[in-house]
Amino acid sequence: MTFIMFVVGISLVGLTARLLIHAAVLPRLRLSAHIRGLERYGFSVGGTEVSDGRARLNARVIALVERIGRSAMERAPTLTPLERGDLAAAAYHDVSPEVVHGYRVIAAVFLPIMFAFLFASSGGFSMLTLAVVVVSGVCGWQLPATMVRSRGRKRLDEIDRNLPDLIDLLSATVEAGMGIAQSIGLVSTRFRGALGEELRITQQQQSLGVSNTQALEDMLERVDTPSVRAFVRTVTRGETLGMSIAPILRELAIDVRRRRRQSAQEKMQKAPVKMLFPTMFFIFPSLMIVMMFPAAYSLLKGLTGV
Repeated sequence: MTFIMFVVGISLVGLTARLLIHAAVLPRLRLSAHIRGLERYGFSVGGTEVSDGRARLNARVIALVERIGRSAMERAPTLTPLERGDLAAAAYHDVSPEVVHGYRVIAAVFLPIMFAFLFASSGGFSMLTLAVVVVSGVCGWQLPATMVRSRGRKRLDEIDRNLPDLIDLLSATVEAGMGIAQSIGLVSTRFRGALGEELRITQQQQSLGVSNTQALEDMLERVDTPSVRAFVRTVTRGETLGMSIAPILRELAIDVRRRRRQSAQEKMQKAPVKMLFPTMFFIFPSLMIVMMFPAAYSLLKGLTGV
């Protein structure tokens, strides 16, 4: 019963932390996106002050958490923070590593305190209580990083999965006589999900005067995978040399699909090894109990004579 309460408590605390982070960060992201949209239409909003009390409170909370994270990074360098590339892969472009580090420190400190207070008010301490407090601190520290890295891996896998379709469209538009910048602007509205977001960010950078090469390099910094790296290098090299990149893009699409197929085969070959642990410790014991119980029961019944 205690273990079930512990699991339920960890789940509720994790959900609460996620909702708090979402509530603290989402208004700021929406405000920044709104301001950027106004700036694109020629309105100057640099001196605009946010009068909303909730937005000011969120800004103060984020500033406090950022100071906590920066102080923890300076005083405890062994506690490695998340890299900016991990946050960019997870689409947290406006969240600094110090803020995430601060949330991790707060969760690692307050979760053990909360569980210690809960157990102290319900009957005192024991070895199980100490174990729960220690595990809650570790979970509070690791859970935000695990969530960010998991989201980043899913986004990168989605981008690699949709990249060959993007390359096919770009090769078709380039063969039709369009430049690579115009092609990216055209196909950016055709894609949804992570790849569409990255293409629209690249297209917005180009519309603000950033060169096509620099915009693609920035995209590579946000989404650093072998397939995207090959795509960016192919496009930038073709523009630098002034050659037609349509045939190169077509070959690149074939190569990316071949790489995806090889990656799928590699994962398929690793599946038996990953299944070894649950098979040995969960499936085989249950199977042996089901198979051996009738024989053991009959043997014990014959020996005892009952």
